[in-house]
Amino acid sequence: MNRSISTALLAVWIICVAACGGADLSTRPAAGMGAPGAVAGPGDASTRADPQLVPRPEQGEAGAVAGGMVADGGTPMEPGTSPTSATSNVRFRVPVGSSPARGPATALVTIVEFADYQCPFCARVEDTLRDLHVRYGDELRIVFKDAPLPFHPQADPAAQAALEVRAEKGEAAFWAMHDALFAHQRELATDTIVHLAESAGARAETVRAAIAKRAHAAEIQSDQDVADDFDADGTPYFFIDGRPLVGAQPASEFVAMIDEEMKAAKNLLAGGTQPAALYDTLVKDGQQPADPERRDVPLLPTGDPVRGLPTAKVTVHEFADFQCPFCIRAEATVHEVQAVYGARVRLVWHDLPLPFHADAKPAARAAREAQAQGGDRAFWQLHDRLLSERARLSRADLDSEARTLGLNMVRWSASLDAGGHQAEIDADLHAAEALGVDGTPTFLVVPSGSASGYVIVGAQPFAKFHKLIERALGEAR
Repeated sequence: MNRSISTALLAVWIICVAACGGADLSTRPAAGMGAPGAVAGPGDASTRADPQLVPRPEQGEAGAVAGGMVADGGTPMEPGTSPTSATSNVRFRVPVGSSPARGPATALVTIVEFADYQCPFCARVEDTLRDLHVRYGDELRIVFKDAPLPFHPQADPAAQAALEVRAEKGEAAFWAMHDALFAHQRELATDTIVHLAESAGARAETVRAAIAKRAHAAEIQSDQDVADDFDADGTPYFFIDGRPLVGAQPASEFVAMIDEEMKAAKNLLAGGTQPAALYDTLVKDGQQPADPERRDVPLLPTGDPVRGLPTAKVTVHEFADFQCPFCIRAEATVHEVQAVYGARVRLVWHDLPLPFHADAKPAARAAREAQAQGGDRAFWQLHDRLLSERARLSRADLDSEARTLGLNMVRWSASLDAGGHQAEIDADLHAAEALGVDGTPTFLVVPSGSASGYVIVGAQPFAKFHKLIERALGEAR
C-alpha cells in the first residue's frame, strides 16, 4: 500500500474509532433511548442523519446526544447548535403537497412536521402541538409528513394504517387516528394499530390489507424524499413557514417563531396578498433542494465481483469492509434494492478493509479466493455469509465456510497463507483514494453511459437509494 493511502486510512482510524468500536453500536440505541417513552430532555431528537462509519471530527462520539437515538451508527444531532436550529433565520421552500393538515390553508402560519409514530420524541412533542393548535386556532396550520425511521419496525405499519383511515374516512378521521397512535405508542403491535383504525371508523380488513401490501408506500416515499431534499435528518423535524426547528423543543421555542411569522403574514395581508397564498408567498424565495452530490468515476477495477446483468441501466458500486457493522446493517437495504429493481440495477463490490478491523483483510482475501475458484457466484455466496449478523471471521471460520461451499481446500489454504489477492485489494484501495472514499459503506449510483455517479455514504435507508436510483434511471443511456 502506498504512503498516501496508509496516511489516509490512519486518519480514518483516528476519527472513527469511537463510532466503530464494535458491532454493538450498530444494533442498539444510544443510552437513555432503550424503549419508546424513555425520558428525554428538551430539544432531543431521534436522528437518522448520515449513518456512516466515519463521522466528521467535530461530531464526537456517536450517541453523544443525551437521550438521543443514533440510526445505524449515525451522526448525533446536537440540538440548539445545528445550523438548522431554533435560532436560524434560513428559510426553505418546503412543499405542503397533499399531506394531511390540521388547520385551514388560509392560516397565517404553517408548520410542516416530519415525524415517526414510534419515535418517543415525536410523542413527547404532541402535547405542545395540541396546545399550539388551541392557542392559535385557525391562524395556525400543522401539516404532517411521514418519516418512519428504519429501526422502528412498527412506524411504517402505523403510517400505512393512518393513511388508509384518511383514504376511507377523511381528514378528521386521520387526525383521530394520528392522535391515537401516539397515545398508544408503547403498544403498536399490528393488531393494536388495526383496532385503533377501526375506532377511527375504518374497516379492519382494508386496514390490515393496506399494512400488508404497503398500499400507501408511494405517498410515504414522497414524504421521505422531501425530508431528504431538505436534510430533515431526524424526527421530529419542523419547518415553520420554511424555517427549521429540530427536535422536541419546548413550547416557548415554537411560540417565538410562530409570533415572528404571524407579524410577517399580517404585513403581507396588509399589502394585498390573499390569505390562501400566504404560505407560498412566504417561502417562494426560500432555499430549494441542492442537487445531490456527484463524483466523477475514474477507471474502476474491471475484475471486481458483479451481481446483476451487464445490460442494467444503473450500476451501484459499493466500497465496503466485511468487519464493518454498518456494512452488515446496509445489506438488508442492498437486497431490497435488488428485489425492487431486478435487472435494471446491478451491484459491484469493491474492497475497502479498514486498518482497525483486524479480520477485514483476511475476509477480503477469502472472498476473492472464492471468486477465483468459483466465479462471481461463489464470491457472492461467501459474501452473504460473511456479512451475516452471526458471521465470524476467524481463519477457522473462513475455512469452515470454504468447505461448505465445496472449494478446493489445498488451493484455498495456499492462497490465504500466502496473503493472496493483494493486487485486487490494492486496486480497490487506489480507486477509493481517487474517489475520496474514506468510510464504509460508501456507494456510487452510476447511470449507464455516464462518467459520474451519485454518492451515498453509510447504511442509509431504502428511501435514499430509491430517490437516487430513480434519478439515475432517468439519465441512463
